[in-house]
Amino acid sequence: MFNFKKKPLSVMLLRDMLFGDVPMHYWAGINCNVTPWDLFKEAKESIESNNSAAAIATLRQITRLTGLDSRQYLQAFYFLQQLTGEKEGDLKIFGVVVEISLPEGVDTLAVYADHSARYYNYSGSVITFDQADIVLENLIDTIMMQVTGIVPKIGHWKGVRPAAPTKDRARISFLTSHGLYFGEANQYALFNDVLAGKTMYAMLDVMKALINKTKAPNRLSSIV
Repeated sequence: MFNFKKKPLSVMLLRDMLFGDVPMHYWAGINCNVTPWDLFKEAKESIESNNSAAAIATLRQITRLTGLDSRQYLQAFYFLQQLTGEKEGDLKIFGVVVEISLPEGVDTLAVYADHSARYYNYSGSVITFDQADIVLENLIDTIMMQVTGIVPKIGHWKGVRPAAPTKDRARISFLTSHGLYFGEANQYALFNDVLAGKTMYAMLDVMKALINKTKAPNRLSSIV
């Protein structure tokens, strides 16, 4: 069930927005009334009225909609699992996040099944990509195809999502309808890992493509 101890918006990190597990009070509180935002607000109101059955029905309605951003599906499945304590339906993979700890900070790249991408450089600059681009779409499709063979071979993470890796570590996270799966190791070991290595290099190709298309990323200025 939900923990209603609210995390202050001032400490909501940009990184938190990548994984599809933002708290209900934040996600349903975003000032937008178009679908599915209106449905998330409806689910939140049902929870606050102690009507879990109505909230579950609304969230399941969101998962059945077509054409949503991948993070919308991830959020709906995340809230459902909090309410029911169970995994909903067959496993679906909606995104991949790679985090690499460098001496200067952490580089983070996220790609999603809807072909969007986010690159957060350790320096504090960002590249956000949501527009159609055949090169990036093909690169992301390749990654999403690769990870279908990885996720079933690793364990589902049941605890709180860990903080970003440190001390030359790297992590590859798989964002699914059943929750978070990830692998972590020394970054050089992860790039040479039998399961994850090929995908790590494919993610590197996406990062290079993003940088080439956006030569001067802007300083981070928003949290969505």
